[in-house]
Amino acid sequence: MKRSIGPQTADLMLGVAPHTMRPPHHTPRPAERIIIALFIAIPIACLVWMAVQWVNYGIDLPYFDDWRAYFDGTSGSFSLKYLFTPANDTLYAVGKLLESLTFIIFKGNSVVDQLISMTTTLGLLLLLQWLLLKSALDDSLLTACAFAFTLLMLQSDSYWGRQNIAYHQAVPLIFILGAVYILVVSRWPWPVRSFVLFVLGILSGLTYTSGAFSLLALAATLIVCIAINRRAFGDLTPDGVALFCASVITVIVQGYVLVFVQHGQVHSGTPWSLPNSPEFWFYLFGKVGRSLMLAGSHPLRSLLVVLLCMALAVTVAIAGLRNVKTAETRHSVPARSGLISLLLFASVFFYLLMVAAGRSDLRPANISTPLQLFAFGFARFHFFWATLIWPWVFAGAIVMATMLWPRKMDAIRIVAVVATSCVVVFTMAAGVFAHASYFRQTSDLTLRNGACLHAKLLNGGPIDCPTLYPRDMTLAYANAVKMGASFIRFFPPDLLERAPGNPTWNVLGKPIDGVTVSNAKAETRAGNQLNLSAGKDVQMAFSVGQAGDLHHCLAVRVDSTVGVENPTTVQLFYVPWGASTFSEANSRTRQIAAGNGNAVRFLVIEPHGFKNEFRLDPVSDSQPSVVKELNVSCVLREPGAAG
Repeated sequence: MKRSIGPQTADLMLGVAPHTMRPPHHTPRPAERIIIALFIAIPIACLVWMAVQWVNYGIDLPYFDDWRAYFDGTSGSFSLKYLFTPANDTLYAVGKLLESLTFIIFKGNSVVDQLISMTTTLGLLLLLQWLLLKSALDDSLLTACAFAFTLLMLQSDSYWGRQNIAYHQAVPLIFILGAVYILVVSRWPWPVRSFVLFVLGILSGLTYTSGAFSLLALAATLIVCIAINRRAFGDLTPDGVALFCASVITVIVQGYVLVFVQHGQVHSGTPWSLPNSPEFWFYLFGKVGRSLMLAGSHPLRSLLVVLLCMALAVTVAIAGLRNVKTAETRHSVPARSGLISLLLFASVFFYLLMVAAGRSDLRPANISTPLQLFAFGFARFHFFWATLIWPWVFAGAIVMATMLWPRKMDAIRIVAVVATSCVVVFTMAAGVFAHASYFRQTSDLTLRNGACLHAKLLNGGPIDCPTLYPRDMTLAYANAVKMGASFIRFFPPDLLERAPGNPTWNVLGKPIDGVTVSNAKAETRAGNQLNLSAGKDVQMAFSVGQAGDLHHCLAVRVDSTVGVENPTTVQLFYVPWGASTFSEANSRTRQIAAGNGNAVRFLVIEPHGFKNEFRLDPVSDSQPSVVKELNVSCVLREPGAAG
């Protein structure tokens, strides 16, 4: 290990630095162990608290984009056509695959879905950050200090609390961090390592558009690092090629969606914002400010802090590039920390460029000044990626300090602990643990949306709740019922039983020429009554209205009164639109007791509508029966269809 004596200090600044930043056999003192445990435990405790509060306040009801798969009935599908059909300005086959798996297992339960995605995604990101920081800093205390900065990633109002599928935008970070870890730490032979990196790159690019383009930035940065120091990083050349190939493939796929599906536009025709406009940068700075948990209500002060932090990040990046360029081996501390910082900075910066380009013009007309644009950038969850870099800005600053003052490690540790403590206190004061209040707010919104859905079902539709989804959800609800979605337990089709019929047909209130009785003798009586003799498998086939009258009816209610001498089972058969005949799969049963006044009601939902053909089997055994008041009503109609 080289030491600094007089002019050799310059060599330290150029990257000819010690491979470790402390004596290799240094054992943390008891006080250090307490600090290490505390700084590691705080982010983990924050994640646990976040999960607990979600369980306390989460409500099982889809929100906005979660309804998309219910409209076309694709929830739980693994078909390639579904997985590779773009939506929401991107192709996200990996995200759709994950959602199909969770739907099959948990039937789309929002509370369980978000709990699993929250703990898994954030847990893996915390683990990967810790492993990378540990490999880059090689000092337990300083690693714990840097790890404490992951608290910024755990602030509320990110990807969890509203939409189940919002977390898809964070999943590429798992693949990116995983790829960096394998790249920097793994001792696998290059064919295995490169193949795994290629797979991770493909998964990242097929998870979201951001995963493809940010991976391209990472791969390009890696290739530059290899090019400027082939002696230390030349063995990573196959890995750089693998990541670059994966990024190019997925960028082409995502670019096809952007050009040929979206016609070069995003968010329903919103124009792109370009880096030559001030609006672009002030919006981007707003995302950075939100990642630092600054106050959007004090934009000038927050903007100054953002500029200072970004200046520090640029300084760390420049120092990291110099360390990479002058490294004798890629396994030294400066080389590792420099390479990791550069790769992550490039990925996150490119992501922020994409967000600013696509969203900075999505603003109200009254937002026009630079500070207003900066504050506007605090909205929504796109700040999340930026939280990834702050542990590495801190780590890079530590590496710079140890290279400048290698004999003052104790002082550097003290400063690091004090600075980290200040950041932890600041994040707590800013509300990093305020998950209860946030989830309480989201649950209040969900309750209001649920009340709207409940009221619309009682009225027989149409189901239009703009704060739940911006278009009529009648078809989506019908598909959700058919697929057995979890939230249907709280908004069951039974709510439609009191809905007004539109229209209603009285089958026995007219000459019953349209009723065909099989396996029994029928006798009509006054008062819409049909007496049936005993027989084996007695059937009443009937039709209502014209052939296409129920094509656009998504829910049918059939009411009747059946009299029998002994307890039995009543069965209704119906024919969904597109089916050819009656089947057991398309039938419903009701148990009735002996007596003359057994009211029987069937409620059937079909997303594609019905044919006008029905069959009622009033008994399941051989006994006489009486059928009265047989009525068929449409209680939920496809939006836009005539009554």
